[in-house]
Amino acid sequence: MQNTKEWIPGWVHESIRLNHKAFSLMCLFLEIVTNLAPEENLHDENSDYDESMMGLFKVLSNGLFHLEKRAKEKKCDPYSELIIFLGKLLVEQGVFPTRENCAFCDEILFERGDVFLVTDHGGFSCGTCLTHLEEAITTNQKEGRELWELLGVVANHRYQELSELKIEYNEVAHILFHYFCYQFHFKASDFKSLSMVL
Repeated sequence: MQNTKEWIPGWVHESIRLNHKAFSLMCLFLEIVTNLAPEENLHDENSDYDESMMGLFKVLSNGLFHLEKRAKEKKCDPYSELIIFLGKLLVEQGVFPTRENCAFCDEILFERGDVFLVTDHGGFSCGTCLTHLEEAITTNQKEGRELWELLGVVANHRYQELSELKIEYNEVAHILFHYFCYQFHFKASDFKSLSMVL
């Protein structure tokens, strides 16, 4: 927190404040970024030149703006918003799951119906390779294919171009959150707001 004598709000999240689901999501977004961001040293003279956290700020600010817009339109689906936010965050942090090719045999996954997210290998696998894995952290076939498609939409569109994602299996939001936790060595219990969202 920084103290200021004078300030003028440039943007206020009025609709988030009045929507319990949107407010819970905002709390989760803030909690996620707080866990990822390093402590700021306000007395470091060189910190003005450090832009390493600009990406986190950009994802968070876009996420909150998008959430406010969806809450204002009364179309705030927590699963959709969480998948969009986590997808953008994973892209920004460089741990977005490999989608184009199988993480094992390099086969193109675009036309495969049997696609699975293999969390501990950082990408998607075809069904053939999955049968050879004994202890992989993975999805089932339908959820894997849906998550593969949803992440393609999130990765290939700007935040402003995204509206509500059409989600058939709500479990995909849990799976993506588990993937996020695995990549950054968190546990779901590290996030107090999670139980209010999922």
